[in-house]
Amino acid sequence: MRKTQSQLRAEQIAKLQAEQAAYDKRVKESVKTAAFARCAAVEELYEMLGVTPESPTTREGKNGTVQVSSDKDEAKRSVRLVEVVARLVAERDERTTVPPEHELANIGLGATPFASGHTMGQHAIQ
Repeated sequence: MRKTQSQLRAEQIAKLQAEQAAYDKRVKESVKTAAFARCAAVEELYEMLGVTPESPTTREGKNGTVQVSSDKDEAKRSVRLVEVVARLVAERDERTTVPPEHELANIGLGATPFASGHTMGQHAIQ
């Protein structure tokens, strides 16, 4: 007997749900094993790059004034970390960009310079 469109869609949905469940399981398992290393790496980057925690906000509570975290899940701090890393990468890329061919003629050797300023072993003829 031939399957109806509804039955075919239901099978597709069941298949996708099974794939999603398997993916979710793999992610949860990897978080258990990799979370500590990733967290340590991020903490190290925070310290190296000077990305400080968000300042807490002051609120009035039942027992007086209290300090409340304005970034409990560190989403804002993480965004700032990514921005700092992206800026560093962009600055590095700007410094290491190879000049166009017509600018190479101005160097006098015709060799492509590296970021270190060295060329590929070509010397000027004297």
